[in-house]
Amino acid sequence: MSLGDAGLALVLDPGRLAELVGREVRATYLRPKRGVSTTAALTDPDGMPWGWVRTLTGDAVAKAAKARRAAEEAGLGGVVHEAVLPGRDTLVQWGPVVSDPRLVRVAAVLDPSPSDVLRHNPLRRLVVRDGERVVRVTADHHRARLVQVTDDLAGAGVPVVTSTRAPEGRPGGRRVSWWPWVEGTDASALAGPAADVLHEAGRVVGRLHSVDPALVRGLPVRGWTDLLAAARSSVELLGEVAPGASGGARRVLDELPAVVPAGPAVVCHGDLSPDQLLVVAGSGDVVLTDLDRAAVAPAELDHASLVAVDLLDRAPGLTPLLEGYAATTGARPRVPGPWVAAAVLARVAEPWRHQVAGWPGEVVRRALVAARVLGVEDVWDERGQLLESVG
Repeated sequence: MSLGDAGLALVLDPGRLAELVGREVRATYLRPKRGVSTTAALTDPDGMPWGWVRTLTGDAVAKAAKARRAAEEAGLGGVVHEAVLPGRDTLVQWGPVVSDPRLVRVAAVLDPSPSDVLRHNPLRRLVVRDGERVVRVTADHHRARLVQVTDDLAGAGVPVVTSTRAPEGRPGGRRVSWWPWVEGTDASALAGPAADVLHEAGRVVGRLHSVDPALVRGLPVRGWTDLLAAARSSVELLGEVAPGASGGARRVLDELPAVVPAGPAVVCHGDLSPDQLLVVAGSGDVVLTDLDRAAVAPAELDHASLVAVDLLDRAPGLTPLLEGYAATTGARPRVPGPWVAAAVLARVAEPWRHQVAGWPGEVVRRALVAARVLGVEDVWDERGQLLESVG
């Protein structure tokens, strides 16, 4: 794809990109659309967020004018830059984080320092620390839904972070939500998480899955077909941008069944991994965060996500988590291989999208992990042996 797409080829070339932007930057969070556009976040060499870049080709070039107007209205017209690729019908736009074309009206008011930017996915989401609060800004209307979900879960006894009111004089609206800053570290960042922490994390997930879905407003219904679609989308993207590295993933995708066994629908996190389990400093309590993708779905959806990340990150044993989950729900979790294989494939393009060093090898490894777990009856049960075989 990059060979035939001038915009993507530019974004993938650090030297050309640095020359154009006028500073050394690295592209991450890549989102290409063949022959139409490529969007990416830009970070400094040390990984600190700096800004965004997007390329627009053909009819898509018309979108550039809207971005210019939005920046000018926010008083940032001078920081958004443009260039036309020689001999091409492709326009390149770039600028600092605060000038993000779809988030600029709020981002410009927040005006965060690079160290306060917790996450920036250009044209989609910006998460910023603002003193003792965290503000989330998105391109879609998320506030009402996410506030409802977290309030309802808290009311049902699930430890979650709930929202706060926007501070006086700070931006609000349907695309903006405010949350308390909770001092702590997520479970993935702990060096050899203690057994009691993992046990409590398992109890928290168990509480979530024990909530009556009828008590939580605004939850979509998801299942195997959604996870399968996510796996297909990731593999197809990889096939376009890196066909030489996508063969293994394509073969596993072709072996995934159209229908798989699943348990009853429960309230799921939707994107569960150790870094969504926050260990509060001082108390050691564990709370769930980032419930953007919460849904009514089979519990296998969360367990597949958790085990997939566990296998890919080569994490230490999660036996205490299983014990905590079983102590809360009364049943040990079980997750068939196809669920985990699909969850791994849904993440197979991430090394390329984030342009991590050695991404071709990591893509191949992820495809091998998916192939290895596909035929396993219960991946939780064989997790220890799988970690040894796919490491």
